[in-house]
Amino acid sequence: MAMRQFVFNALLAENSLAQLAGDGISVRGVATPPVITVDEFGFSPRIVYDAKKMASVFTAFFCLENSARELIAERLLSRKGAEWWNVAVPSKIRAAVEKLKEKEAVNRYHTARSSALIGYTLFGHLGQIIIANWDDFSDLFPEQHWVMSRFADLEMSRNIIMHTGTLPQIEVDRIESILRDWNRQVG
Repeated sequence: MAMRQFVFNALLAENSLAQLAGDGISVRGVATPPVITVDEFGFSPRIVYDAKKMASVFTAFFCLENSARELIAERLLSRKGAEWWNVAVPSKIRAAVEKLKEKEAVNRYHTARSSALIGYTLFGHLGQIIIANWDDFSDLFPEQHWVMSRFADLEMSRNIIMHTGTLPQIEVDRIESILRDWNRQVG
């Protein structure tokens, strides 16, 4: 009986470690994310080059957008409580999120984009949520215009990247500068 319990516990531990690794948390050394190697599919060299060039820009947007979501969720949870979504998020944004969730629910075969409602917000919604709750964020940002101008500038470039466009280096440099400003400001 003790051996069976030992094996069962080992299987549970192995499953837990695999789930952590799947979430990008390194438990057995350096975690390497799965990669699709596009070179084998015969795409034109120009398309592959542009994709690889924009991959770092996508990564920057991914990190910024999701860290902004975390910042908003953590800050509003601590200041407004467990009902922060219903209390602090403008109704227009909540309605857009519900509409997106309903559209996604039709395709049950596909994984959900997020387990949290904030994960369904659009990039532009994030700045709007901060402004709508300015008293809860004013200690982090110099002024509302600073927040909105950064989100507006980034959203134009973000939409190009997310719809498989290519940005010139001057735009990539602007994104990097805004990310640097954001990091210095928010920490």
